[in-house]
Amino acid sequence: MRFFILFFAVSAFCSQSYGQKRCPQFSRLYTFYKGNEPRLFTDSLGRHPEFPFLQKIHGVTSPSLFIKAIRDTAKQHKYAREFKAFDLLLRNSGFTHGYKDLHIKNVTKVFISPGTIGNLGFYNNEKDIINYEYVILSPAGEDPAGTSAWKLTNASGCFLYILHTCGNGWYPNESASGGCKTVSLQTQLQIPEQQKDSVERPVLLSIKHYEATLMASSRRRKPYDTLVKLIRQKDSLVYVKDKNIIPWKLQWNNQSQQIRVCRDTSIRLNIPVVADSAGQTDRKTPIAFTLADTVYKKEKTKLENTCNSKWEIAVDVGKSFNTIPRLNDPTQHTQTDGAHPSAELAISRIFNPWFQLGISASYIVLSYQDDILYPGTVPDTYNSVYLGKPIIPVQLFGKFTIGKPIGFQSNISLSFGYSIPTNGKIENGGNTLSTNPNMKGDFTAGLKLGVAYFFSCHFGVCLSFTGQYFNNKGNLTNYNIFALPVNGGIRVRI
Repeated sequence: MRFFILFFAVSAFCSQSYGQKRCPQFSRLYTFYKGNEPRLFTDSLGRHPEFPFLQKIHGVTSPSLFIKAIRDTAKQHKYAREFKAFDLLLRNSGFTHGYKDLHIKNVTKVFISPGTIGNLGFYNNEKDIINYEYVILSPAGEDPAGTSAWKLTNASGCFLYILHTCGNGWYPNESASGGCKTVSLQTQLQIPEQQKDSVERPVLLSIKHYEATLMASSRRRKPYDTLVKLIRQKDSLVYVKDKNIIPWKLQWNNQSQQIRVCRDTSIRLNIPVVADSAGQTDRKTPIAFTLADTVYKKEKTKLENTCNSKWEIAVDVGKSFNTIPRLNDPTQHTQTDGAHPSAELAISRIFNPWFQLGISASYIVLSYQDDILYPGTVPDTYNSVYLGKPIIPVQLFGKFTIGKPIGFQSNISLSFGYSIPTNGKIENGGNTLSTNPNMKGDFTAGLKLGVAYFFSCHFGVCLSFTGQYFNNKGNLTNYNIFALPVNGGIRVRI
């Protein structure tokens, strides 16, 4: 039994970390002169870009775009001087074939802490000089987390940095910053002396597989629940020889300690394992191991009535016809003036999937033709009488809906309000006559039938037919006119 536990304990706790192999560093980027004091660098980056084709302002914002930029032949020709210097820097840093050794896996986005000491590259365009300056890196305008950079790492673990903003090379002086480049770490378990006696202990091995599915919730204010069910379980029983029937326990000190480390420092962690006599067991007590795994379905369960929109905005346009008044005079006649443009804007509050209340304003032209001899009328011709061009009904309405929130819906609306006629006039042969219908505002009511299709919870289209009644009075007569706007439009729900 102790051997079995030791196998799991050693697998969990024993690990070793060894220092990197020495990296080839043949560039001025890696040279730090003893006694040289760094200059505090607080200027904004980007004034002297060393490799401008790698700057963030030129679209290099991800590892894939970084690789695309260095393989762009147009940029290689445009920045021939800088590109050759970049390729040489890579070769001098352990990338045997220069930029051809760089792939997405070699590029990582990192942040360099403010105040880090190291060499910063620059390019003097006037003197055509690429060189490096020893600085304390604290540039203005960078992220509070630090200066963003690309870390380029080769197959041997050797690395250098390219700063995002300026495209300049950077390498830290880790000894000046008080850090260490390589640290060896070894974890060791102290195993107590085994007892001579051994017992045969049963071991219960259980493997369970679960499946989790997203489902509609029946609880208030919680739209989803996660249903977890066991889909497979396998149990096995084996026996092992336990040389120590007293269970082991780990002893540790939970107090944290700070240790100063330098280059090539080795650290050894000793984790004592001792026998716990208070928990002594016998051969009848089994050892139980349970492994459980849960698989979450990628596709979500199709849920109905999950749209939580509270407001609807409707915009409709189309054509409108209207009835014509009968004058009850055998010598004077009226006839239709055809269809005219119409439109409607409505905003409503959605109380539940089948009912909503709102307010609307419409654009409707009321007109007809007659052959009355008004002053200025040409005999034997018809006049165009515009009672409202347009008349604007402002109404409150209630709408009832049948159908699902997503897909086809049918609806019926009842409305009432006040109509405002504007621009009333009479025309004959293109001329406006002096007689004015002078229709007054009055009560209006409507009944609308519509069919809509919603592509999602927030957007749909609609076709509607409306019967609108106008109870208006004018100088010519008291009108009781019905209009029939046929409109199509869009629905936006928020």
